[in-house]
Amino acid sequence: MATFGHTVDRTVADIVALYSSRGGTDYIGEPVTQLQHAAQAAGFARSVGADDEFACAAFLHDIGHLVGAAREDAQMDGFGVAEHERIGAAYLLSRGFSERVVRLVGGHVDAKRYLTYAQPDYFARLSAASKRTLEFQGGPMKAAEARAFERDAAFDDILRLRRCDEAAKVADLTVLPLQRFGGLLRAHLEAQAAAPISDAQTSFWKSHGYLHVDGALDPNACAELAAWVDDLAARPESPGRWMKYFEPIGGERRLCRVENFIQYHAGLDRLIAGPRTLAMVGALLGEPAALFKEKINFKLAGGAGFAPHQDAPAFTSFGQSLHITLMISVDATTPENGCLDIAPHPGDRLALRTAPDLTLAPDVTDSLAWTPLPTSPGDVVFFDSFLPHRSGPNRTAQPRRALYVTYNKAAEGNVREAYYREKRAVFPPDVERIPGKDYGDSGVFNVGNPIE
Repeated sequence: MATFGHTVDRTVADIVALYSSRGGTDYIGEPVTQLQHAAQAAGFARSVGADDEFACAAFLHDIGHLVGAAREDAQMDGFGVAEHERIGAAYLLSRGFSERVVRLVGGHVDAKRYLTYAQPDYFARLSAASKRTLEFQGGPMKAAEARAFERDAAFDDILRLRRCDEAAKVADLTVLPLQRFGGLLRAHLEAQAAAPISDAQTSFWKSHGYLHVDGALDPNACAELAAWVDDLAARPESPGRWMKYFEPIGGERRLCRVENFIQYHAGLDRLIAGPRTLAMVGALLGEPAALFKEKINFKLAGGAGFAPHQDAPAFTSFGQSLHITLMISVDATTPENGCLDIAPHPGDRLALRTAPDLTLAPDVTDSLAWTPLPTSPGDVVFFDSFLPHRSGPNRTAQPRRALYVTYNKAAEGNVREAYYREKRAVFPPDVERIPGKDYGDSGVFNVGNPIE
């Protein structure tokens, strides 16, 4: 079973394949292709003495046009992909590129907006296509935006990248072959790979309280994981062992969740409690991590959603200060089948006001800006216990299965066994329940869930 984190080989192969398959398309009204533009930008960076990291950013600055090419909702009337700088930066962040590369790629459109504000003749020098895309990109900066942009630590580098971008539109210019740039990317990624979490990912985590890493498991590992989940789903309800919970769907009792299973499944134990995974969580916590609890949410066809909540109010039993949950996508998750929705992080360890059942108070829920976070099989999402989140019902005919594994600071105790001992006493699985007893008052053990 592969551990989390892209291999360098796979990431380089994916990017080379992306430029091979889509790089031959026209570069939004310019006399070059997407690949020629990327290669020329990197070449110009080299010609002015740029280092390898900057050259990587120059080559990749417009990768968002390729990554977002299939998104019909993001097109700019034939002039490429709207917010391609954000899409490209997010893609590179998820693939382990450095913070500098991610920041340069994410800032190159802001550089155009800044220069059209700060230099009166800059707009006149833009190509017709670049003038057209400027309209979609917000136009010239306002004075306050410009002042803030000037204070960015990467300001000079971003403007330098913009100059390479503008120069990289020369028809019939001979450039290095794509495989040579693959070597440049490989060297950069190998330098980043020693750390379990890249500096860019750490920075994003600190700012947002979550981190999405796409394709963290390769296709073979995804197939193996799906088989493991099928195996647990098929196992019989067994008192004192794995804990199976159900929800009513269409008048039937359907599986909703399995918990407390790693001691009965060596493969899942290696995946979610192995050294690589613990190192990644520890890097986000800033200190060693310990496993708190694990579950698989099945959300079968017709399954209900999960009410808006923060995890922190439900994780108070053992006096711990912070938890991180790792979601591993078994199936694709989409708005149609009830993917994770997130709201902006409220700030360090800030608990929002709740209803009596510990879900978010309705007026708090209504005040938040919710964003769907769709995933593909093998993607992982980390989020801390103060990030507001929810999910909708599964309105499709297929399941939406995902692992949710929660960790705490190792210094605050290894309490997994105590947690499940207490949960069995308060909110046991169906097979362990006393007939006629009401288990509705489940407190912290069933917050926001459709389980009865």
